[in-house]
Amino acid sequence: MQLVKWTRAAFAAMLAVFLLLLAACGGGGSGSGGASGGQSPSAEGGASGGGSQTPAKKVEITFWNGFTGPDGELLMQIVNNYNNAREGQIEVKMDIMPWDQLNQKLPPSIATDTAPSFVAFIAGWAVPYIKNGSFQVLDDFFDATGTDRGEFVNGSLDLGASDGKLYMLPMQMNGLYLYWNKALFRDAGLDPEKPPATLDELAEYAVKLTDPANNRYGFGMPVSGAPVYFTSFIIGNGGDVVDLKNNKSVLNSPENVATFEWMQDLAVNKKVTPIGATGADLDRLMQSGQLAMYINGPWLAPGLRSNGIDFGIALPPKGSVRQYTELGGIGFAIPKGTPDDEKQAVYDFIKYWNSPEVAKTWSLSNGFPPFLKAVVEDPDIKNDPLVSAMANMGDAAAPFLPGVLGADRITNEVLFVAIEAIQNGQNVQELLKRASDDIDEILASAK
Repeated sequence: MQLVKWTRAAFAAMLAVFLLLLAACGGGGSGSGGASGGQSPSAEGGASGGGSQTPAKKVEITFWNGFTGPDGELLMQIVNNYNNAREGQIEVKMDIMPWDQLNQKLPPSIATDTAPSFVAFIAGWAVPYIKNGSFQVLDDFFDATGTDRGEFVNGSLDLGASDGKLYMLPMQMNGLYLYWNKALFRDAGLDPEKPPATLDELAEYAVKLTDPANNRYGFGMPVSGAPVYFTSFIIGNGGDVVDLKNNKSVLNSPENVATFEWMQDLAVNKKVTPIGATGADLDRLMQSGQLAMYINGPWLAPGLRSNGIDFGIALPPKGSVRQYTELGGIGFAIPKGTPDDEKQAVYDFIKYWNSPEVAKTWSLSNGFPPFLKAVVEDPDIKNDPLVSAMANMGDAAAPFLPGVLGADRITNEVLFVAIEAIQNGQNVQELLKRASDDIDEILASAK
């Protein structure tokens, strides 16, 4: 599934409507969501047990999400299985819509007491809802269902956390990964089974893999429309972007100057990437066999497979200080108006979703890494080379700018703009000073 990227205007419009409606209206009961169809359930998993309580009377809960592709068909099967297992007790009525439509509908539905019982929501978009109290705190999920926090891998619960409280529970997670073209590695005399382990090696390999005469590039460095691949360099080399405790920019640091100069050297002097290329441009180059290395999410893999690319996948290389990959994903959230009986029913479904059988089915079918330790260790997961490589993130994975209002603007209006500027030859020290000031302005305006 390709995650949707919001433009500044669209995001700002959604947030403005959201804040206006919240100011005018209070919370209330949950509203309706259209029931989905679905035939012949086949996904694994039985009814959840543990600490979940069976309701005294049947509870209907509505569920909005944006899984409009083949993953939505699998989700429908899993929901149907759950409804069959909970017949007469709990029924999930699901409404699947495009992610941008969900984001347009959700704020006014919360403000007018017509929200669904729960939603699947992209973690990076949840900050305004959390800051304005529109998502309920879910800390009691573990006691209510008998679920152990220790069942979840490192970082997966952090995706939905803010100020020490949990507002979202994991549904699907991902990191960013280094993809490499094994055929191009062979042509360059590199071991196709050994990706670069460090950023120094990445630079060395990128130069060897670059062949301008044949329109081949060693490493893709997009300037827009892509995940925040560069955070693996910034944080890996000991830098950062925002001091979360003090809500201040730390972009203009010696560590970051060195990192951006390293990126500029690769792009401008070594010419390992097409100057000014977007994420979509580099996706096509990777799929056509003209790009040797590229950092992207799990959604890139199906396109490489369908184009016959022999590729490997691993965590981004280690920087001078640590190895880092941005942890992203989708979580379950419960709007503030959902009454307690529906909230407990939602908890029951989430516990069911996080059973090893269902989590394993979802991961193997969609190619996204599991976030339950038991599933990570499952033999079928370990035998899948793609999923097992993505699942083994260890301590390297963590959210980027968690809980920061304006994170989307910082990413798209400052950081990607800075990447484009260094590819155009601008002075790095002067650029980072201006960019750091811009980040502080965004942070101040987003309070």
